[in-house]
Amino acid sequence: MKQSIKRRYHLMLIFLFALIVLQFVVVLFTIGQADNLYFLASDIQSIMIVFLFAIFVYMVLIFNYLPYRLSRAVKRVEDLIEEISNGNYQIDIDSSRFEHDYVFQELIFSLKKMLDIIMRFDAAKTDKIYEHHQRLNQLINLLSQLVLIVTVNGDIVYINEVFRTRFPGISDTSNLNEVILKNDFDARIFDVIIESLRFGDNIYDKTVAIEGSVRTALIKGSIIRNRKGIASGGVYTVELIGEHAQN
Repeated sequence: MKQSIKRRYHLMLIFLFALIVLQFVVVLFTIGQADNLYFLASDIQSIMIVFLFAIFVYMVLIFNYLPYRLSRAVKRVEDLIEEISNGNYQIDIDSSRFEHDYVFQELIFSLKKMLDIIMRFDAAKTDKIYEHHQRLNQLINLLSQLVLIVTVNGDIVYINEVFRTRFPGISDTSNLNEVILKNDFDARIFDVIIESLRFGDNIYDKTVAIEGSVRTALIKGSIIRNRKGIASGGVYTVELIGEHAQN
């Protein structure tokens, strides 16, 4: 079983202490076996040099090994956090890679728990948005007026069922600027909407009528703006008056 970084650090310190104790024992043993002062001094000098070199090499190993192990573990955590910050909540976190260190493993478990909460929250939020969207669609479809939601470029975003029935040749993929209408009355309605989008102006009870015809269209519209105040589209309602009488 792999040891944690903390455990390895403690073992390295224990080994360093054991190395110092060994040096002390070897020196005492050499003193006990010596019968010549000159040779004793030479032996002690050699022992000190050998152990000093060994301790120096070991200290260099500790000095480089521990930061290396820590940086590797921290780098893995940083990579996971970077993935999460980029919006990737579907990453598969393998906590077994950190099983040798309980501190980092607890951090990984916390990240996994956070991701589970975020994903559950996103799923609930998506469901709520979808339900809200369905409610708005049903509400718009219940209106007797023609409802049109369009971008500033003329791309149609949404039309209700009344609009579809009145203009079967226009769909959600159409663009107002590309629609060709042979009926002058209908063309004038679309011209008013296109002009409103072009200049970014709201429409307040704009009336469109053809001379000699009982048909009248009452247009209302509001420009949609983004957070910077720039027009991004518009929402329009068209109430047709006298349509059935003309037909």
